[in-house]
Amino acid sequence: MGRPGACGLLLLTAFLGLCGPRGGLGASFYGESYVGLSTTEVFPELSLQLRFQTSKPQGLLFLAAGKTDYCLIELLSGILQVKINMGTGQEILLSEQRLRVDDLAWHSLELRYGKDAVLLVIDKHFETTVRLAGGLRNFTFHHGIYIGGRGGLSVPYLDRKIPNFRGCMEDVAFNQREILTSLRSYPGFKKVSEVSLGCNDEFFAGKDEAISFFSSRSYVTFPEWKVHGEGFLRFAVQTGTLQALLLFQSGRGRDFVALEIHEGLLKAHVGRGGTKTQLSSFSLVSDNKWHVVQLKVTGRHVDIMVDEHRERAGLPLQSQAFVSEGPLFMGGLDDRMWETVRGLEVVSMPGKSVRGMSLKGCLRALEANLEKRALRDALVSRDISAGCTSEGLRGTDPSVAGEDLFPPEPSSPTTIPSSPLKIQSGSFLVLNKLEVQEGGRALLGQRHIEVDVDFMDLGINSSQILFKIQEMPAHGFLQIDAWPAQEMERTFTLSDLRHGKVWYVHDGSEEPTDSFTFWAFSSSKQALLSQLQAPVPHVFNITVLPVNDPPYLKLPEGHLLLFENTKQRLTPRVIQVLDPDTDSRRLRFSVLNNFNSEAGFLENAREPGRAITGFTDMDLQDGNIFYVHRGPRNSRVALRATDGELVSNTVVLRVMAVPWDFEVADRTGVVVPQGGTILITRNNLSVKVNGGQHELDTLYDITHPPQFGQIQHRGSNGEWKPVRTFSQRSIDQSQIRYYSSFKGLQQENVTDHFKFRVNIEGRVGRELLFPVTVQWLQLTLLKNIPLEISNANKKVLDSGHLQAAAGSVAAPERGLHFKLLIPPKRGRLLLGNKVLKSGSMFSQKNIADSKVSYEPQGMPGQDSQDSFSFSIVVKQVESKDHTFRIDLKADKTHVTITNTGLYVKEGERTIITKSELFVQTLDNHVFQYKVTKSPQHGELKLVSSSASLGSDNRATGFTDEDIVSGRLVYVHDDSEAQWDEFILLASATGLGQQGGVRSLDSEHTSTEIKVSVSVELKNDEKPVRVVDKIFHVVRDSQRLLTLADLCYHDPDIDFDDGQLLYTRHGIPNGDLVKAADPIRKLYQFRQEDLREGRVLFRHHGPDFARFLIFVTDGVHYTSSLFEVSVSEAYVRIVNNTGLLVHRGRDSFLTTANLSVTTNQDVRTDHEFEFHIVQPPKHGRLLVNNSTFHSFSQHDLKQGRVIYRYDGDGNLDIFNLTVKVKDAYLDVSIRVQVSSEGRQRSTPILHSRSLIVEEGKPVKLSRGKLQAGNEEDIPSEAVFTVRTPPVHGYLQISTAEDGIAGADVMPTLNFTQQDVDDGHVLYVQTAPGQQKDQFTLDVTKDSRVIRRVEVLLEPIPKWIPLKVQNLTVQEGGSKVLLQDHLQIASKYLEGLDCEFILLEPPKHGYVESSKFPRVKLMKFSRREVAQELIYYVHDGSEEFLDSLTILANSSELGKQSPPQTLFVTVESVNDEAPVVTANNILQVWVNSVTEVTRGDLCAGDGDSSPQDLVYWVTPPSNGHLALKSTPGRRIQNFTQAQIDEGQLVFVHTGAMSGGFNFQVTDGLNFAPRQIFSITARALIISLEVNRGLSIFPVGGSIADRHKLAATNGNQAFKNLMHTSST
Repeated sequence: MGRPGACGLLLLTAFLGLCGPRGGLGASFYGESYVGLSTTEVFPELSLQLRFQTSKPQGLLFLAAGKTDYCLIELLSGILQVKINMGTGQEILLSEQRLRVDDLAWHSLELRYGKDAVLLVIDKHFETTVRLAGGLRNFTFHHGIYIGGRGGLSVPYLDRKIPNFRGCMEDVAFNQREILTSLRSYPGFKKVSEVSLGCNDEFFAGKDEAISFFSSRSYVTFPEWKVHGEGFLRFAVQTGTLQALLLFQSGRGRDFVALEIHEGLLKAHVGRGGTKTQLSSFSLVSDNKWHVVQLKVTGRHVDIMVDEHRERAGLPLQSQAFVSEGPLFMGGLDDRMWETVRGLEVVSMPGKSVRGMSLKGCLRALEANLEKRALRDALVSRDISAGCTSEGLRGTDPSVAGEDLFPPEPSSPTTIPSSPLKIQSGSFLVLNKLEVQEGGRALLGQRHIEVDVDFMDLGINSSQILFKIQEMPAHGFLQIDAWPAQEMERTFTLSDLRHGKVWYVHDGSEEPTDSFTFWAFSSSKQALLSQLQAPVPHVFNITVLPVNDPPYLKLPEGHLLLFENTKQRLTPRVIQVLDPDTDSRRLRFSVLNNFNSEAGFLENAREPGRAITGFTDMDLQDGNIFYVHRGPRNSRVALRATDGELVSNTVVLRVMAVPWDFEVADRTGVVVPQGGTILITRNNLSVKVNGGQHELDTLYDITHPPQFGQIQHRGSNGEWKPVRTFSQRSIDQSQIRYYSSFKGLQQENVTDHFKFRVNIEGRVGRELLFPVTVQWLQLTLLKNIPLEISNANKKVLDSGHLQAAAGSVAAPERGLHFKLLIPPKRGRLLLGNKVLKSGSMFSQKNIADSKVSYEPQGMPGQDSQDSFSFSIVVKQVESKDHTFRIDLKADKTHVTITNTGLYVKEGERTIITKSELFVQTLDNHVFQYKVTKSPQHGELKLVSSSASLGSDNRATGFTDEDIVSGRLVYVHDDSEAQWDEFILLASATGLGQQGGVRSLDSEHTSTEIKVSVSVELKNDEKPVRVVDKIFHVVRDSQRLLTLADLCYHDPDIDFDDGQLLYTRHGIPNGDLVKAADPIRKLYQFRQEDLREGRVLFRHHGPDFARFLIFVTDGVHYTSSLFEVSVSEAYVRIVNNTGLLVHRGRDSFLTTANLSVTTNQDVRTDHEFEFHIVQPPKHGRLLVNNSTFHSFSQHDLKQGRVIYRYDGDGNLDIFNLTVKVKDAYLDVSIRVQVSSEGRQRSTPILHSRSLIVEEGKPVKLSRGKLQAGNEEDIPSEAVFTVRTPPVHGYLQISTAEDGIAGADVMPTLNFTQQDVDDGHVLYVQTAPGQQKDQFTLDVTKDSRVIRRVEVLLEPIPKWIPLKVQNLTVQEGGSKVLLQDHLQIASKYLEGLDCEFILLEPPKHGYVESSKFPRVKLMKFSRREVAQELIYYVHDGSEEFLDSLTILANSSELGKQSPPQTLFVTVESVNDEAPVVTANNILQVWVNSVTEVTRGDLCAGDGDSSPQDLVYWVTPPSNGHLALKSTPGRRIQNFTQAQIDEGQLVFVHTGAMSGGFNFQVTDGLNFAPRQIFSITARALIISLEVNRGLSIFPVGGSIADRHKLAATNGNQAFKNLMHTSST
């Protein structure tokens, strides 16, 4: 309908256009709406769920349409009807007659088809079932699926008279797929027509509510305005539309009646017999005010009345009157009707317009032939709403205004509407309504029929004014006390009215109104008014005041017949009450007496066993009232009914009981395939009572359950559970089945059965056997032909190689599965592109469709075989193990390369053997090896013989013979590299000594080989001092000792400098102490302590001293002197280069231009404060782009200080004061301004990223830092550090060896010659950093010619291993992926390291899929990438596991810190409950006793006490109840209720007894057990009564020696003594 608010489509997941679950907004269908879906699917099953509400008794809800198959659900007279045909004939299901669904309430519908039955469930309670012949078939719906309407579909089985649905729907799911989630159409897939989101208010509009038309497409259709020659229509309208169609009613042929607005005035059209008549009104209606419009059509005239202005036009004489057909259109037309109206010359339908103009405005108070029409009566609507937002009638009620009617034709009297209060017929008669009580009589007087003319002046008396009755009242009669002739002629006079001679007598019916029609005329010969000359019929209305009549009670069958000692339901066929004026919900029955109360009593199903003395009529209609027979065969029950005020007659119901017996009539047994299910129906098992059908509750108690299956019952939630007892009602409702649960194979044709006893009303029959024939699966291999592969490509495994069968049981190919037990070792088994692993499944259908293939992993050097083990699985039945063989044919020309890599110790050599490096083919070709890339950290050499390794030559090529004879060696160059590599080109030169078949392909075979060399480093280098300078400190103070003051480096690449151990000897002028605990002296510390700021020097003594320091890496020792100089606190300039500024540009002021040092204990750069004393004259100093008067050395290092030049000179200067604690220093900074235009163009200065080991120094060389062309940039070029590195520092070595005498302070400038000489070092200090950088200015002749940015990328010292937790099902396994074990470093991406388990999992283990069930303590990263490593849970009930792991690389000599990977275990309910306590319960006679955990207790490792439910039989000597309601019996309870003390046993009856019980966790069951209960009599005897001696104003204590009572030999612990005096 074009209504706003369509649901947004999230994703077109299938041809249905469905999306995720919706919130229950529902959708509105307006009588022409529908949703159509195109589908070509084949449906083996059918399920439909939906909810709807409507007030219409007819309508199409759902249609699944095929050529012959169909499923149709429709509303038929307020109930639901389902028609279904699956090619074997139509079946019909009807909902219960008493369950009407057109009450505008929400109703749920569920339809399921499975096996051979169709189940219809209404409101989750009312079920209807029908069985289909022909067994299970598939549905094919070629024409699609329709919701709410047919959408123009025409098929033979669909009645075109079925209207579309009008109302609301929600939660529509067809085969578990939501349909109304999206209301958007998709061409070719989904069509949504005139459906809107939400449930529209118009369906709930009241009777007097107006209708608002708001678009050019608006209209409403109502049921036919029945015009058979004459018709009357009345309504109120409010609009501002100047041209619109108001109503249209079609008739037979091309007859019609139409009313439209033309230029603001009403215009009526009547088409009859090919002629058209038009009538226009001259009263304006398009003024946005309410107007009452009345339209009347007769055989001779058409009349329009607008408010009080009437117009009439005559109609041509016709032999045939106008007869209506079809619905009444109000406010507009649908598209089809506009096409019909195009040729009728209606002005609201312009000639060239496709459609006409609908009304825009409001309608209300619609009446058709005196029958009110409200919005709830509408058949179809479009673009309308309930209620009108305009001002209304401005004080005039359209239901009352304009009640004047047209005088009818004398020749054609008709029923004319009248006012409920007063009707004026011209100016002649005034009629006032008569009121009469139901069944009573009332006087019709002159005040009811008033003559509004003084006829006395005309010479006419009151007896000459006569009223002749034309049509008598329908629900009474008029009694006229006049002359007999006058009464026979049904005439009375005005005088009779004045003298009280006319009475109306009501017949007592329940109709609220009555009327009669009369004419008025005169018997006088005098000149009369026109009203008396032409008799006009008048209608006199009578209102009947209802009177409450007493109910009437009757017994249609006269008696109640039932079986002895049973109970029988009372229905309205037995007891019937009639009371038309009272709602059945208010009627109540009373049982007056029971003439033989010992014979039985009445009970309510809600409270069984309790006699009742009254019940309601609703209880009787709902089937809740039973008569329970207990004694003599004949008895009587007296009954009476009341409506709350009056009582009915009394009836006596005779009850006759007959003896009965039963027998099992049907016990045919069932046949079921192994692993399948079969319903047990009435045809298989039923009981007859006295040889016929009955309604007694029949129970079947299973005494011996089946051996190879289960008897299962379907609960209300659709879940099947095993049972030991079931009823005949469950069988009739298709809720009992046999499930073949045995999963093994049977060699013989073994049958199954179960034994049972029938229990009807306490009568138990003998034990009987119910046979079950199981069609056992015989899983065999029809074909097992090996697969032959002669090349490296994968090959399809088809039905010609592997085919299985299930014996005599028909099993479809998709239901016959193969379970892979052991996968192939030399290749992979694939299902599509998915690799099949141990436990994977594939079907015979997959094999037939060529989806299973085998892919070899490389070709073997010789003919070989591969295989995999599998079993056949059908319906959870698994066969023995089978093996499938794959023959792998070797490729004679295939080159086999042996390349395991080399291993050598640092500085040593190793012989390269055939097991480490060799190339061969099956045809024995000899290979020549050429070294295309030599090793970088060693040499390949050929020795003359194995004995004389000293005489060798550098090898650039060698042969197979050199390798076999042991002449080829690799010699390491004693560098600190941990690995090396070289590349060879191996080429075939000819056949070997063993000969072979010559192949042209082999002759030209060559391959490239990359050989990796792993070097085991030695600790053969001494630590070397890289920072050697005097340590300055303030006198009698302290200062932190850092790597900037003292630092060593160990050249061994695999050694961590932080582990260097320092040992100091006596210090003449102070001590080294712990920074965190200055009282504790340090005699040994590591270099890591210097980096972390843990070493503090405290001065006391002379001003200058030196002391000895020993440094060791654990093997080698070295020593040096550490000098300490003491002075007063100072601040000194380290460098002050000034600034070089380009005109018009900013320049950064960094530590490369200005830096200071101090001997004070300064921990951070923030303590170096620079205060601006004299600002620059030609520029400004900015800190973070803002003006500040101070900054810190930290700001200088971060590049936050900017000099912005804005003057005209070439020089500038500004003064600073440096403050460090209590020391001050004045500094002047010179600024040189240069014009950039005067600089000549310079070559580009290249820079690139540098790689550095974390925590170690790296030299800057010309190869790593290239400054343009060497000729252009001479050695005198100066590099100035503009932005220093953040995570390290730059240094210049001054010693001759280039390292030992390094300058202590971070360098700020250096030359190109310093770089060439290898004196510039970058020292990385901060651990765990990903990158660092610094910026250099290249200057020459005080001019900056280029800026260079150097990026530094530290290689982590530790392998950065990150773990991600995983989740696994209890008893299951999960592959360890690379996401679970990540190495977050791009330099280590290709590293094939080992993962070592430091702590294996406690509740599982780690395995490789190549070696199942073998626990691993280590595995490689390559195996993780190939998804071969699994975590396997041991099936315990622990919900959390963990394993501690580290990554280790022997190639790099690196490890990762240990990481813990946590495993979350999802619980699986796989354990049956275990009864841990079942002790005899001892109670007192007739007592209430609590049942505790010590009496009865069960446990389950994977279920909580709330989930453990006890199912019990009724106890034989009492009943179980909850402590809160001990009088209410229960038959199931939970372990939690026992634990909380809520369960009690109420003893009645025998002294000993008990009950059977079984414990379940909802899935598993414990064995059935018996709980015993014994009762003891309570006999209190007084054993001691010695009296008390009491002195005056004293007291005495009564103890057990003076007063005691016992129960036999047992004393009471808690006994209450009550004094009676």
